[in-house]
Amino acid sequence: MALKPDVSAFGVSDSNSEATVPEEGGVDGVCGDDMSAKAGEGPEPADFCGKTITHNNDLDTTDMLPTSLSPTHYDIHLHPNIESGHVVGSVAIDAMLNERVERIVLHAKTIDIQSVTVYLQSAVVASVGPEAISYDAELETAVIELPSAVGGVADVPECAQLIIAFTGMVSDGMYGLYYSKCRDRSGEMSRMLVTQFQAKCARMVFPCWDEPATKAEFTLSLTVPTSFTALSNMPVAHTADHGALKTVYFERSPRMSTYLLAIVAGELDYIEAVSCSGPHTSSGERQPIVCRIYTPPADIDKVQFSLDTAVRVLERLVDMFDYAYPLPKLDLVAVPELEAGGMENWGLVLFRTVRLFITKQTSLWIRQKAVYVIAHELSHQWFGNLVTMAWWDDLWLNEGFATWIGIYMTDQLYPEWRRWDHFVIEDRQAALSADSLRSSHPIQVTIKGSADIDQVFDSITYYKGCSLIRMLSAHLGIDVFMAGVRAYLAKHAYSTATTSDLWQALECASGIDVACMMHSWTAHVGYPVITVDDSADDNVLQLHQHRYLHSGKPTPEEDRIVWWVPLGLMTSNSEAAHEILHKRSGHVKVPASARWFKLNYDNAGLYRVCYSRTALQRLAVAIQQGELRTIDVVGVLNDTLALVTSGYLRTSALLDMLASFKTVDGYVVWQILGFFLENLFLTWADRSETIRDQIRELARSMFAPKAAALGWTHRVDEDPLVARLRTISIPRAAWAGDTSVIDQACRLFTEFYLNPDDKPFHHDFTASIFEIAVRNGDDINYARVCEMYEDSQRWHLSEDHRMAALGAMASSRNEKLMWQTLEYALSDHVLPQDINIVIGFMISSHYRSKHVLWKWFCINYQRVVDRLGECSALLGHVVGTVIGEFANEEMATEIEAWFADKRTTAFDRTLPQSLEFIRVRAAWYYRDKDD
Repeated sequence: MALKPDVSAFGVSDSNSEATVPEEGGVDGVCGDDMSAKAGEGPEPADFCGKTITHNNDLDTTDMLPTSLSPTHYDIHLHPNIESGHVVGSVAIDAMLNERVERIVLHAKTIDIQSVTVYLQSAVVASVGPEAISYDAELETAVIELPSAVGGVADVPECAQLIIAFTGMVSDGMYGLYYSKCRDRSGEMSRMLVTQFQAKCARMVFPCWDEPATKAEFTLSLTVPTSFTALSNMPVAHTADHGALKTVYFERSPRMSTYLLAIVAGELDYIEAVSCSGPHTSSGERQPIVCRIYTPPADIDKVQFSLDTAVRVLERLVDMFDYAYPLPKLDLVAVPELEAGGMENWGLVLFRTVRLFITKQTSLWIRQKAVYVIAHELSHQWFGNLVTMAWWDDLWLNEGFATWIGIYMTDQLYPEWRRWDHFVIEDRQAALSADSLRSSHPIQVTIKGSADIDQVFDSITYYKGCSLIRMLSAHLGIDVFMAGVRAYLAKHAYSTATTSDLWQALECASGIDVACMMHSWTAHVGYPVITVDDSADDNVLQLHQHRYLHSGKPTPEEDRIVWWVPLGLMTSNSEAAHEILHKRSGHVKVPASARWFKLNYDNAGLYRVCYSRTALQRLAVAIQQGELRTIDVVGVLNDTLALVTSGYLRTSALLDMLASFKTVDGYVVWQILGFFLENLFLTWADRSETIRDQIRELARSMFAPKAAALGWTHRVDEDPLVARLRTISIPRAAWAGDTSVIDQACRLFTEFYLNPDDKPFHHDFTASIFEIAVRNGDDINYARVCEMYEDSQRWHLSEDHRMAALGAMASSRNEKLMWQTLEYALSDHVLPQDINIVIGFMISSHYRSKHVLWKWFCINYQRVVDRLGECSALLGHVVGTVIGEFANEEMATEIEAWFADKRTTAFDRTLPQSLEFIRVRAAWYYRDKDD
């Protein structure tokens, strides 16, 4: 499932505490260039290399189902009434009865079981009605009490079958079986049926063992109106007509987890292409796989780029994994209402429309996101679907790897986009930021029950997971790494696996004790900061590692972990030396002639580096002279910004250093500079008008000349990242108050509104122009952009630009219009998944908007909960956005008190993390306010 990344802001903190670790062996903790030390060949500090976590060893097993029955096959029939939303269903479950039982416990939520009949060896042994069935709302289970104990007489597993009749309702949220709004062939508003079962919502549609390790085969039939196209994981086997209705029967699936079963039904059209991705034929060629993209009828002309991308990605993945695509067909479906950006259901992959609708009007950035999300979801067809994590505590195996593949594949298809550079400045930074909090969690996080599952779909799981895979693949080499991945997939196909299974496969491929190397990274929270002492005269760098925290020194207990750290040391006159720090302290030598040095070459390692002021000044000169690659400039800048935030460096030191970066033209560098100025403003904006003016003046001095130099016109032959730099410089300059940019944007907006058929600017500028025009305009511009959102076809807006119009509505600095927009966000004009777009744009529109938003949120909290669902991940995103940008202790205290009597199930990780961010900003301000 594709993640919508949270906004992240920060970096690091320090520790001077020392842990006692063995010092024997190696050279003061640095293993030279010996990257292939095998298990037992070197020291293993107590907190560096522990035993691999036993799967679920801390799990409260009362939250998991009994193992007395093991399902092997589900034969499901569903008949949803499209008008009433009432669902009538039945399921025949073939299972192995492993022991004698008096009751059967399985998952069921928001469904009513009408009858259960139990067969053993084809004979009826029990039959009960609803009076024998009870439900546990907290555990989301149904308990079926049998008239007498059955099975297990000879203590040998027996073949059993359960025939269950049940009823339910179409969900009113974006989970289980639900409606998504769409337009039918006549252009009228209609509805399509969609399922979203990940992580634990199959139980809302049929009784089942809804746990990822309990895989089974599925046969599905679905009764729907004859005008509907019905889709599921497998191809249609046959169809039976019943007048106005039809029953569609699908072929039997391979073994898979319940969360991957999927249904889509509605008035849909498709385009198709053939991919050579199936098993090898006798002649050695691969069998063809038909790939289709389904959309509502009016949108079918918007997905050719996405179909072409899917075919290219699928064929590359088959080659990369050396494993044929496992199913007989692949369907991608554009769903107007979908909680995540994409969902990897096996053979029936769902996407938000903005991720598939790519036209000539689509901006470059949205096009890049579309390629990434398609690659991410298709990689899951192997890594997640073919081989599935055994329990949700290893979710990172699915999502961290799919994130890595998504970026890797995007970079392979479009190297000119330099997608890894962007990963480093945004996604990796999000992981580092979140993992710098005391309220963070390990990648392998204990999941004790259903309430914990949804909240680990976060930046730690996705982006820290991806960062660790990137670090490990760089260390092993991509060929060795992929050899291990192929062995892992082949060994665990159609089954489940754990982190230790992946490490074992990589160890066999590399000869390296991967589990020992990676244990500290996956089993423990946090990551290190490497402090570099270059004060000695012998060209030796003294290195020390400690846990990195936003908020100050870790306690001795928090600082007990010693990480395996690939140093990646580069200098002015030497290539990267791949040495390892695996103790608390160590040293490395640099050439006497080196004018500068840098650790963490390519930003491959997941850690920060704290240089001396002298070393930073030398790096600044090297940056000015163009001696560092962009991705390494990014590393220096990212770390320095974080060190300032957490108190390693003074804010004034960084402000003095910013001049070094004005000569650097890289888009990613300027993106980071923009992030820093945003965070600086965020922390100081409420303090005084003078401070606000000074920060804007600083931003204007940097971005106004850049915007003027780059202009408003893309050249056909220019680097795509130059175009990206232009598209970020213009809104940054406008935010800083550059009147020439503001005036031009407002003029272009008016021209476009008055003449929709003659757009006077490149589509990459659409979002910025809309936002600038509303933020700096009057009520007229607000009304105009509202028109554009509601009648996007008149202005020929692509889906992403329609969303930009919605965001622009939230950009007004007029408090009355802010309230009006927030009310609009809760109306039927805005899909629930898009409400956070409104809130996100508003929170950044003006320094006072967060206060308006908080006041509105407190008054309308129950309406927001009712609209999004009390346990919805969307609610967690909204809460994090609403409270996430305050910067003083008083607001942290107020927010804490306000939520004290609220049910926070959907955001009980988000809330403490947001509060910690607020306090980090407050500490930053008070520490440096006189600097």
